[in-house]
Amino acid sequence: MKNTSFLVRFSATFIAVLLVCGCEMQENAQKTQDTQERIQPLPPTAEILFLSNRDTKGRNKEIYSMNATGGNVTRLTYTNEHHFMVGIDNTKTYLVVTRADTDTEKPKGLGDEDRKNLWVVNLKTGKETPLTDPDNLAEGDSFSPDSEWVVFWMVQKGEHTSDLYKIRRDGSDLTRLTNTSGAHEFDPAWSNDGKRIAYNYYDAEIKRFVLNVMDADGKNVKPIYDGGAGAATEQFPPGNYDPSWSPDDQWIVFERAIRYDEENGKAGVWHIFKVRSDGSEVINLSERGGHSSNAEYLPSFSPDGKLIVFSSRYGSKDPAQVNINIFVMDLNGGSLQQLTDTPYWDDGAVWVK
Repeated sequence: MKNTSFLVRFSATFIAVLLVCGCEMQENAQKTQDTQERIQPLPPTAEILFLSNRDTKGRNKEIYSMNATGGNVTRLTYTNEHHFMVGIDNTKTYLVVTRADTDTEKPKGLGDEDRKNLWVVNLKTGKETPLTDPDNLAEGDSFSPDSEWVVFWMVQKGEHTSDLYKIRRDGSDLTRLTNTSGAHEFDPAWSNDGKRIAYNYYDAEIKRFVLNVMDADGKNVKPIYDGGAGAATEQFPPGNYDPSWSPDDQWIVFERAIRYDEENGKAGVWHIFKVRSDGSEVINLSERGGHSSNAEYLPSFSPDGKLIVFSSRYGSKDPAQVNINIFVMDLNGGSLQQLTDTPYWDDGAVWVK
């Protein structure tokens, strides 16, 4: 989830507008890119990473950093790639990125218009290492705490469901963690102690995504939160998406659709929740914080556990006019602060830990 980038899935109309209207501006952006190294070092001011098309002015989103109040915005990539997701390891040396592959067949039945694959980027050397085969469809943004492994979901060529995998940072030792017949597993997120992985599970019987937790080796699966039928969208079944752990591993944040209609650029209304990692308590943060009319998604805890950064889609029924920006809130959904304010797409924010 971070899975599967919520914004891209709901943005087909907006994408078309940007492609038509942004061609000339994208050519100018390409000229700037050609004078830059593809990968820039992480600045000392970086506290949050995010994705944006603010410079490309088209479909492709590059990776940026900023501080915790939205200042010191720095562009980190000049790749002319379309980035769906980004994660950073605990050493602040490596990024794991999900990129769209060009000139590939559209995957069927998965709600995405692109085939996607994983890369590891070394921020110090600029080296980019492919992790997954372009014949497959893969997505992920979560490192193990020791920075050695990446956990992700993938649909292998010839298969029709997604399973969870882990792979070493250098692309070796691909290991399958789940192999559930007829089911989809998405959005894996490694706990900070390295012992567990949270993820979302869907099968034809329940017909919605349930939040599960399992051991890091794929054993001892435990359902944490179901939430019932809920709202479905054109692209997504009902249920939970994009889990992220608190620093002490006591809570997991995620989003789910509350209502599907024309609001928020035809994305409907999505709320962010937190649940105790044993499933004992669930809190609707969007509702409690008084910002319950937007499409809020991709939440991530700050390293000190005091804030949650997330993306929000709001302000217009027209996908070409909707606002997409990054906010932070406290652990109760309050103290809302807007970090970015552009007419472009700013989303996919994660904390630098």
